Amino acid sequence: MRKALLIVCFVLLPLMTVGCVSMALPRVPAQLSAEAATPSLDTVGLAEWEAGRAGLQQTFLDEIYGTMPAPVPTRIVSHELIDAAAFAGVARIEQYTLDMAGYETHLALVLPANATGPVPMIVMQNFCGNSIALDGRPDIAGPVPGSHAPDCTGMMGEGLVPVIFGEYINEPPVMQILSHGFGLAMIYAGDIVPDSAEAAPARLAELVPGQDSGAIAAWAWVYSRVVDVLDSDERFDAERTAIWGHSRNAKSAVLAAAFDPRIDLVIAHQAGTAGTALAHSGVGEPIDVITEDYPHWFAPAFASYGDRREALPVDMHELIALIAPRPVIIGGAWRDQWSDPQSSFRAAEGATPIYRLYGSQGLTQSGLTDYDPTADLAVAMRPGLHGVHAEDWDNFLAFLDAHFATN
Repeated sequence: MRKALLIVCFVLLPLMTVGCVSMALPRVPAQLSAEAATPSLDTVGLAEWEAGRAGLQQTFLDEIYGTMPAPVPTRIVSHELIDAAAFAGVARIEQYTLDMAGYETHLALVLPANATGPVPMIVMQNFCGNSIALDGRPDIAGPVPGSHAPDCTGMMGEGLVPVIFGEYINEPPVMQILSHGFGLAMIYAGDIVPDSAEAAPARLAELVPGQDSGAIAAWAWVYSRVVDVLDSDERFDAERTAIWGHSRNAKSAVLAAAFDPRIDLVIAHQAGTAGTALAHSGVGEPIDVITEDYPHWFAPAFASYGDRREALPVDMHELIALIAPRPVIIGGAWRDQWSDPQSSFRAAEGATPIYRLYGSQGLTQSGLTDYDPTADLAVAMRPGLHGVHAEDWDNFLAFLDAHFATN
């Protein structure tokens, strides 16, 4: 059975670029390793941390992600109402056509129809485009031509992918999200930089001329450009803007929040290597594997640490600490050792001293099984593999409810 699943998974690899190998991996141990994140942040003071922030951010860009595009404001080309009574009348759907540094993309909004005040928003990057993310609606734009988007229709997309990667891998549980009072802003970042080792370098060279860059940095920049749009409209609550990402999009979400203080909460689900998992751990996806498989995601320097991960001068607890004291939830699964939930937990532990400098308790749970949605740093586990399931969204919404109360 496992062999059959692996064959199917590798056939589908272009659709969901990471996580297939996790099907062959053992259960993540509940007993935590005693290994702490390094360098330790226990003795860093607030003044020292604030003074070193910019230098730390630059090191992450130099050694892992590459240069981000310049923060050119997003230009709204058009804005239209698609459906005033969607989802059995409880939502309205709107669509923006956007110009981001000269490149076209679309933003789909799903808003509670009965909202009476500024709406707290969840910004989501998806894998297959906005149309697929909204049940294949033909009135919602899909990926732009040339984006190298996967074909997520038919049996290979709509049939097998949700079976393997979860019922919410391509489409979020919109009705459930709306029932909690949150709106959705959905975008396909591959419109800006394709997830293609062949096509991405040319686009990155146009966005960041003369400098090394990677797609994850560009996709992080896309999150911030969506925030430009939301913050310009008083219908949206600028104090309650969350960003959500799974797998490679979770890597971009964490990076975006570390650089953009307007992002108020992060949902980083199974972010793994170069996301929330400690690079120094050596348990999950190795640096040499991820940089060989997805060289366009990173700065060229990152690959040089493939056989010397201990030499990497930063690690992911420091990236999480750059978000402090804003809330971050890290999602994981017991059979997804490729994403290394153990070291993501240790990364949250390692970031906690900086959260405390800002008056937050940071991580309050004692282990992977003690999820606390009220904490500003939390790790939520569920059974199964790499993917997005109902239990994940139950955890995410509990976290959002605790921090973005809508009642």
